[in-house]
Amino acid sequence: MILDPHIHSIYSGDATPKPAQIINRSKKIGLDAIAIADHNTIKGSQEAMKIAEKMDDILVIPAMEVTTSKGHIVALGITEEVEMGKSPEDTIEQIRSQGGIAIVPHPFVRYREGLCDYVKDLDLDAIETLNSRYIFGISNWRASKLAKKRGIPQIGSSDAHFLGAIGSCVTELKADLTTDSVIKAILSGKTNVFGDRTPLYLIMEEVIRKKIINTL
Repeated sequence: MILDPHIHSIYSGDATPKPAQIINRSKKIGLDAIAIADHNTIKGSQEAMKIAEKMDDILVIPAMEVTTSKGHIVALGITEEVEMGKSPEDTIEQIRSQGGIAIVPHPFVRYREGLCDYVKDLDLDAIETLNSRYIFGISNWRASKLAKKRGIPQIGSSDAHFLGAIGSCVTELKADLTTDSVIKAILSGKTNVFGDRTPLYLIMEEVIRKKIINTL
C-alpha cells in the first residue's frame, strides 16, 4: 500500500484543493490511501470520507494537524476533533483516547511550527522523516537520525497544500484498506518512506499566491 498521510485542503485556510479534487488526484497518481490533515479541523477529512464511502480503490483516513503549545502534531485515525493549544503530552493522550496515533510532522522546521528539540524525549507513535518540502534539507536528516536512534516508526508525506504536490513523498506499508490496519502497520514500524522534493518553482508560486491573497 502507498499512503500519503499529510495533505491539506481548503479547510486549512492556507491550501487550495477541495477534498473531492484531492481524492481524484490521489487516485489518478496511484495512491491507495490518504489522510487530509488540515490545521486544527477534521472537516476536510470528514468531507473526503463521505465522498470515498462508495469507492473501493482508495482509503481516506480521518486526520487533522493539531497546533499544540509547542508545535504541530498530526492526529491520524481519530473520530473527532482534538483540542488545540494543549501541551504535546496532553494532545497525544487525547489522540490515543480516540484510538488514533500521534505523528510529529516536520519536527525540526521551526518556522513551520515543528516541535524541534522538544520532540527528542516525547512519547511518539511515529515521526515524519521525509517531507517533500524539505527533502534536501537537514530537517529530514535530523528526523531520520532521531527515528533510528529511538526506534520510532518513520513516515513519508507530501504535506501538500496544492494538487501538484500530492504524492511527492509517501509511506509504503503492508495493510488492508481499513484505518485500523494502516494504524497497526505504522505502529509495527514496518514502513518504507520515499519520494521527491516538491519542485521549488511550485512552492514559490504557492508563496506568491498566498502573499497576493493576504494583501487583498
